[in-house]
Amino acid sequence: MRIGKLKWILLAISMVYLTSCASGNKVNMVPDRMVNDLTPAFEAGDFGSKVDGFVVLMDASSSMAERYQGYIKFDIAKAFIQQMNNTMPPISAVSGLRTIGHATQLSQERTKLFYGMTPYHRDQLDKGLAAVIPAGGPTPLSSGIAAIAGDLGKINGKKAVIIVSDGKDLGDQPLIAAQEIQAMMKDDLCIYTVLVGDDEKGKILMDKIAQVSPCGYMILAQDISSPEPMADYVSGVFLSKIEKTVQVPEAKTEVGLGYHKPEPLLKDLGKIHFNFDSAKLSKEGQKMLDQHIKALMDNPEVKIVIEGHSSASGTEQYNQALSEKRASAVKNYIVTVGKINSERLSIIGYGEKKPAEMESNPEDKFSETAKANMRVIFEVIDK
Repeated sequence: MRIGKLKWILLAISMVYLTSCASGNKVNMVPDRMVNDLTPAFEAGDFGSKVDGFVVLMDASSSMAERYQGYIKFDIAKAFIQQMNNTMPPISAVSGLRTIGHATQLSQERTKLFYGMTPYHRDQLDKGLAAVIPAGGPTPLSSGIAAIAGDLGKINGKKAVIIVSDGKDLGDQPLIAAQEIQAMMKDDLCIYTVLVGDDEKGKILMDKIAQVSPCGYMILAQDISSPEPMADYVSGVFLSKIEKTVQVPEAKTEVGLGYHKPEPLLKDLGKIHFNFDSAKLSKEGQKMLDQHIKALMDNPEVKIVIEGHSSASGTEQYNQALSEKRASAVKNYIVTVGKINSERLSIIGYGEKKPAEMESNPEDKFSETAKANMRVIFEVIDK
């Protein structure tokens, strides 16, 4: 009896020990994320697509099976891509989902296309993402980046690559691969990186990869988990804001006691918005400037000042130079395409000194207030 009782006591102690160990190593499930679907705004004409093709490159290697803040990094990556996909409107772009590093039961390939290349469809991308399980194997990031050259190589227009990885235990090969694909596609390619976890060397590498392209940048996955930051991210990577205030100027004739010469009235020319850290005109910006050119042709006596502005992120000196570059880009387009006399146009840069909206957090480079400040506006100085 005593031996039997002792066995039961030892068994109870063992169960308590195992339970405590299990609770200490508990892995949390990444919760379903709320979504701010941009489809209604897109269909209402508030946004246009600024990419003609894109590939999401997801790290499915063994390091992604590690935990970060109580969650499996692989699950964090999938949740990020799923939330991004559910936020995106139905843009007209060729798209794909490519992975690197896999468990052997999933694939023997170093990199594999689980969706695409095909016209973007939310449900199909989500289906491809669901098939990516589980994490395992090495991290051939350079192979994945090199394969994207074939995915996007035949697509004309603007392209985007979104790399989701922890960047862990990698050398310089992914950076070299990114430089090679950027040299091939030049300014038509933007590379965006999403860091999962907090590996310091991985963070440095992912940031360097993003900086290869003039329009790319790195974000931390944990910073883009709520609906509004994700909507800002999606609009920054895939969309361009369409300005609706532009109107074709009309002529107005005023009649008094005598004859008055018809007086042309120049209406609001609107604003041209730019991407972060860029002075390159978007397709939507060029379309708006074409309307501006018509207004200037219809009003040959009008002179304007082109004012360049920037967001608050960065040094004051850098932002000043960037605002001047934006104003110059607009002037050059008007003169070159519209054949408008350059003497009618003057430029000035204000940097971050005259914001359209105050930025509560200047480090948030992709907030709506920051994007509102990345602009060029026009002021009529002589009618």
